[in-house]
This record gives sequence, structure tokens and C-alpha cells, in this order.
Amino acid sequence: MQRWSIPLTEAKPAAKSRVAFVDIGRAVAALLVVYSHLSEQWVAKVEGDDSPVFSFVDALTSDPMHMGLQGIGQIAVPFFFLVSGFVVTPIAMKQGQWRFAVNRAVRVYIPMAFVVLLTALVIGLGADAHAVVVGKNHDITLWTIITNALVINYLIVPQVVLVGVAWTLVVEVIFYVLLVLLLPVLKRQVWLAIAIMLVFVFIVLMSRREFGASWALFAVNVSYLPIPLIGQIIWATTTKRIPLWLGGLYFGLAWSLYVLADHLKMGRLDTSYNLALMIAVLCFFVGLFAEPRLRERKIWIALSERSYSIYLLHGLVAFGLLSLMRPSWPLWLAMPLAVIGLFLVVEVSYRLVEKPSHVLARKLSRRARPAPASPEIVAAEVTVELPRLRARVERPADEEQTTLLPRYPANDPDETRRRRRLEDSATQAISVASLLAKQEQAGQRRDHRATNRPAQ
Repeated sequence: MQRWSIPLTEAKPAAKSRVAFVDIGRAVAALLVVYSHLSEQWVAKVEGDDSPVFSFVDALTSDPMHMGLQGIGQIAVPFFFLVSGFVVTPIAMKQGQWRFAVNRAVRVYIPMAFVVLLTALVIGLGADAHAVVVGKNHDITLWTIITNALVINYLIVPQVVLVGVAWTLVVEVIFYVLLVLLLPVLKRQVWLAIAIMLVFVFIVLMSRREFGASWALFAVNVSYLPIPLIGQIIWATTTKRIPLWLGGLYFGLAWSLYVLADHLKMGRLDTSYNLALMIAVLCFFVGLFAEPRLRERKIWIALSERSYSIYLLHGLVAFGLLSLMRPSWPLWLAMPLAVIGLFLVVEVSYRLVEKPSHVLARKLSRRARPAPASPEIVAAEVTVELPRLRARVERPADEEQTTLLPRYPANDPDETRRRRRLEDSATQAISVASLLAKQEQAGQRRDHRATNRPAQ
């Protein structure tokens, strides 16, 4: 009878090089944003009628949670902010002020400038600006291109918006600037740096009407800053940079500031913002606690790495293609083709723009190394990322076994005879030494007996 053996110990999973729940969350969030904008911005507003598929999905997701105005993708924005606070803070502490500032600027602004230029080109070629851009003012000038590429257009009155989703980048940039300024404090006293940021948010909210229209727009963007701060608080608490009770207190304060902004009507379109944040926090904690059981998957990693390009390009590409195909083509055919076209453009953008910007960011923010003193050191630094081991000199096997014997060239014809003579001499020397030792021991025994003999 055949017996089956069951291993008593489970195989250990392969070590992960990425945070799996962050990849999964970013991928799903990017897809939710695309779906919501196609559903709410195109089908509901442009088409003017309901699609059975979109209506069914919305009835199960956004409608019960009172997110019908913006769709279920409203949860994605606070999740992105939570991830930013959780992931970017330790990166800033590791890189330092200058390196972090350069790294973030290159990563954010190069893809953004590309999308702005592409949008200006599409509109310049005659595309319907209202179809590809969210906003009322679409004037294409050198000034509007520069301000949109730097995302400072959201702080200027009147606003000219070429990339409708770029308002979230203003929040990110403000958070990065605060990190750079407070990094010396953050490295020494994490609790103090977080407290300063919370006080900063409160002061800006309370002074929103005191310094003109641009300051009021700045305050609207700052009102979303408590979300990345919550992510930062979660990081500080889970890594024991601050005690649990203080992390809970800070979490409550950050949440209160976000709710306060909702009561102050700062850029809120409906009453679903607080609920969206609560669901995003819940999803974040579920992912954080499930991380040990999650595995890296190529699909999640690929979508996560392309989430920034998906986020920036989906309005321009998908809406532009739909405006070309509709109403000549039926919606059930035009919509999948627009999504396929979107991901093709995203792939091109990722390979030619976003990924090279990451390489450039790492190169510019790389830690400076001292100049080499000699060509040999330059050659050795080629493998600086790997531990260098001292080269081992290989010895013949017989050499290690006869280290006490003199060595002669291998081509010496008398080597064998010389080795034999040396071995005979060594054997004789050992025999003589053994004989002398025995004689000495015999003499010691005689002396011992003579000493112990009784006197006559």
C-alpha cells in the first residue's frame, strides 16, 4: 500500500521587493478613476442617457454611498493620498532634503509637462476642448502651458485648466514641500514635525479669506492635506516612531481638520467626501494587515507603475477617441475601443516618458561619491552595489598537503629523487627524536626511584 508523506513545515514564500498592498491599491484606484469618469463625465453628461452596464454597476457601488455625482472613483483620490503619506515619508528621511526635492520634482513634473503639451497639441489640431478637458477656460498660450505644467494654474485667478485631474498634484506638491522644509525636525522628533503640519493646516483653513483669491484657492488645496498626514501618522505609529496613543490622537486631529474643511465648504461638491475618506482608510488598513499574506503579481506591479500615466492621460485619450467615434459608432463598441486606445497610449507614455523620468530622477538624486584616487579604484567601483570579496589564490592539492617540504619547479627531473631523500631524512629525524625522548623518560624514572629509595 502506498503511503503519502505530508511535510510538517510549510515552504517559506519568496522574499518580496515591493509592498504588495500598495501596488494592488494603486492599480485598483487608477481603474476606478477611469471607470468613474467614463460613467459620470461621458455617459451621464455627454451621451445624456443611461447605459445598462454603467447603471447596474453604479446601482451597486456609488449610488448606495451617495457618490453618484463623482462615482465610485471618488474613493481612489484619498487612497492615493494615504499611500503618498505612508510611502514617501520614509523615502524623504532616507534621501535627505536636496535629493528628495530633486527626485520628486523630476518624477512629478516631466510626465505632467508631457501631458500638458499633448493636450495643447490635440486642441490645436482642432479637437473639441470641452470633450477632452474638464473646465470652462481652455485658452492655449505659452503662459497657460507653463502654469499648467507646473500645476500652479490652480492657484491663479482666473483658472485655465488643461488637465482636469491635476488638482491632486497640487496637494502632493504642498505635502512634498512641507516634508523638505521639516525634514531636519522629522529626523529628530517625528511627533513634533507632524504636530507642526497639523497646526499649519489649521492656520491656513482659518485664514482662507484673509489674503485674497489666490490664498483662498491655496487653502482649498491645503484642506486635503490631512489625508497624506493620516498616511504619515500610520507610518509613524506602525514603525514605532511615535507611541500608539499619540498616533491615535494625531489621527483624530487630522480627521477633524478634514471634516472641518467639509463644514467650511472648501471645494466640496457634495457630502460624500468624508465617507469616501473613511472607506479609503478602511481599505488601506485591510491591505496593511493583509500584507504578509499578499504576493507580488506582475499584473498589479505593471498597473501600479503605470497608474500615474493612466491617471493623467485617461481624460484626454479616452474622451478624445469617444468624441471621434460617437455617434457614428455604437457606444458598446466605441467604449471598449477607447479603453484599448487609452492603454496603448499609456504604455507608450510609460516607456518613453515616465520610466525615463524615474531613471533621471534616480541619477540626479544619487548620493555623491568621492573622486577615485587611482584607476584601480575606478575599476573596483563598477560593482559597488555588490560586496567585493578578496581574490583567492588557488593552490595545487599536493602543495597544501606538503607545506613543510621545500618546493621545486615542476619541470625539474630530479624532483622525485629529492623529495624521497627529504622524506627519508625527515623519517630518520623523527626516529632519532623519538629515541631521545624515550631515553630521557627512562632517565627521569631512574632518578625518581633513586629519590624515593629509603636510607640505609
